[in-house]
Amino acid sequence: MRRAATAKKRRRRVLINTNNPYHRGAGLYELNLALPLISRIRRQEARAVENLIQRHAHSGRTALEVGPGTGFYTVMLARAFREVVAVEDSPRMAEILKRKLAAANLRNVTVVNRDFLALPLDDRFDVAIAIGVLDYIADPAQFVAKMCAVARRAVIVTAPQRGMWGTCFRAGGRLRKTAVYCHDRRAPNAWAPGWRCSVTEVGLNSRVTRGLTLVAVLEPAQVGVSVRTP
Repeated sequence: MRRAATAKKRRRRVLINTNNPYHRGAGLYELNLALPLISRIRRQEARAVENLIQRHAHSGRTALEVGPGTGFYTVMLARAFREVVAVEDSPRMAEILKRKLAAANLRNVTVVNRDFLALPLDDRFDVAIAIGVLDYIADPAQFVAKMCAVARRAVIVTAPQRGMWGTCFRAGGRLRKTAVYCHDRRAPNAWAPGWRCSVTEVGLNSRVTRGLTLVAVLEPAQVGVSVRTP
């Protein structure tokens, strides 16, 4: 029995990204977002992400959200698409998200408490989105490739950018014993060969500093890629 229980725990550890600091403090996530500096960065990010979502939004289309957390973007997606599947590997985050959706009376979202990379996906979606997820992913190309494999129209992701703010973010990660992965602005172009890539820089960017966050949209470019109209 002990061996079976130990094996089960090991399998469970494989099914979550243990590098994500919010698995250890899901209840603190929204408090963290409310901090003045982080709130300012999030507002700038949200404007860019919302513009991309609205570009592809349609009441007959579907969306996949990977790493929805407590639902900052999930509510927006639910109101813009016919159906949303939200894949969240943190059980605590998933429960908070379900309560938030119920309170908003949004019934077109399916919350799946699984690890995205380990989850078999037979369905395809018009749009796939992962905001704030690649911050803690060592191999973004593998992650984005799976998103592209299930997206018809677009993949929207964010990632921290190398620079002064990225260095500060990584230092904060080390204090939490968390690895943060920053990228240069050209990196998203290599994550999905054969897809068009457009990158916007947001989050405290100025004449002397690069923005913290890269917002990238990937769209199929190859002839023969299936893009369906509802």
